[in-house]
Amino acid sequence: MNAKNFRQNLKGEKESMKNRVLTFIGIGALIIGAVIFAAAQNGPQGGPPHPPGPPPPPFGIPSLEHLTQALNLTDAQAAELKPFLDSERTTLDALMKKMGDLHKQLEDATAQGRFDEAQVRSLASQMGQTQTDMIVEQERTKAKIYNSLTPEQRAKADELHKHGGQRGRGPGGPGGPPQPPPPPPPSSDN
Repeated sequence: MNAKNFRQNLKGEKESMKNRVLTFIGIGALIIGAVIFAAAQNGPQGGPPHPPGPPPPPFGIPSLEHLTQALNLTDAQAAELKPFLDSERTTLDALMKKMGDLHKQLEDATAQGRFDEAQVRSLASQMGQTQTDMIVEQERTKAKIYNSLTPEQRAKADELHKHGGQRGRGPGGPGGPPQPPPPPPPSSDN
């Protein structure tokens, strides 16, 4: 393998790892956000849809507004969750910054064909631990929210999660197939 191919392979592996980490983070955010977003987009069965709310937050900590709208939180539930969600958002923001800093360090450490295996392994290990910490925070948040819900709200959250945000996507609905064409007009044979 010549030096040019080696650099291309190394760059490709670095990009691949970066893409996998970012994909994993995105999936975690989508798990929480999809349920909340889907609930915000779909109205109650048989009734008019709720007005659309703001988009879900990018990294897994749902806004109190989304939770209130999707799960019909009471004022007491919202008051209980607000300080927790604010704290978790701060924690997750710090973890995201740390992950970004580690990515930058890895890019700097491997720029222009440099490779120190011990340094790369150390940074990769730190990135893995940071990713683990992010997952733990997201799961802690999901558990706290779920355990704050009434049995009816839990059933609604379970149903939304079970259907993966697909509820209400029937013919003519958002994301669903188009409406079938109308029937032909009756023929007038007088």
